[in-house]
Amino acid sequence: MAPRQAAELQEPAEVEETPRRTAEPQDLGGEERRRRLAEAQGRVVAALVAGAEVPEGFDPERMRAQALSLLAKRRAIVARIRPDTAAAAGSDLAAEFAAYAAARTTPPPDYRTDAADFAAWLRERGRLPEEPAPRRRWWSRLPGIR
Repeated sequence: MAPRQAAELQEPAEVEETPRRTAEPQDLGGEERRRRLAEAQGRVVAALVAGAEVPEGFDPERMRAQALSLLAKRRAIVARIRPDTAAAAGSDLAAEFAAYAAARTTPPPDYRTDAADFAAWLRERGRLPEEPAPRRRWWSRLPGIR
């Protein structure tokens, strides 16, 4: 074992302690604690996806970086689900998707809805042509089948 490694094993490393938050009063019931936790989580999510104020105790720069990362992930998935939207937006895809996302107060429930809503957003702005009427399946043309 090298002398430096041996010294590291013998000397305890100094650990900087993080300040602990004051304990919550013990008289809070489980429902109240869950409600407070849900509210706190809601503030974090709102800051990440809806541009709300960063909650106290969080680094604003890191939250901004994470929000941009989540936006890029959503954009990439939407572009995979609806490549026509990515093609229609072209080089403006990042800016168009950022504007679309900023206009929403909450993100959609799933990526398919997000993709459909983004397509509608582009369509409203004249960037995406109207969708063609759905084609009838071959079996629907058979007599007696609709």
